[in-house]
Amino acid sequence: MSSDISTEVVRAATGRDLLASLAALDPLPRRASTNPELEFATFKTALEGRQVGQIVVAYVDLMAAVRAIVQGALGHAYHPSPAELRMQCDAKRDERLAEIATAARRRAAEEDQASYRSTSPKTPEARERVASTYAKFCKASAQASLELATKNFHSQPRQALLSPLPADVSLPLRQVGEAAAPITKAVGPPDPKTVCGTAKPGSAPV
Repeated sequence: MSSDISTEVVRAATGRDLLASLAALDPLPRRASTNPELEFATFKTALEGRQVGQIVVAYVDLMAAVRAIVQGALGHAYHPSPAELRMQCDAKRDERLAEIATAARRRAAEEDQASYRSTSPKTPEARERVASTYAKFCKASAQASLELATKNFHSQPRQALLSPLPADVSLPLRQVGEAAAPITKAVGPPDPKTVCGTAKPGSAPV
């Protein structure tokens, strides 16, 4: 909350408060010299409401506006006009009311949160129920993770098997149970003991 804005119960500014405010603004240069009495009457009218002679601007808003004007809130270094002072007072009033509303909403939210909290100490049975519920949750979460991992494990190899082989791949495939191809002997001179693959009869012993 800003240091120049009060959220306490406020009172309306008085003529004496207006005189003090004009005295605080007096060091600022003026665009033209004015009659002090006429100037006070004009500023007082700027701070009034619909009822003539009744100032409706709060004292805290008037003081905050004077401080902001001295600090350059109007964008120029001259003494403010009556209308400029009233507009600055209204701006400070809006800031103060907005901060009050924000603080009220914050307190209401904190009270709502506090109402949901249990003030009584938890019994052993209550703690056991909480622990049991948490254990069931952990078990169900682990089971779901396991089922998902199993599903992914079984689905991935099947997709790999169904994928076609590249066109440039040639593998020596054979059916299950098929005998391996016989080993072919190297080509060379015929065996003198065989004729067309038949063994030649040996010579009789002498």
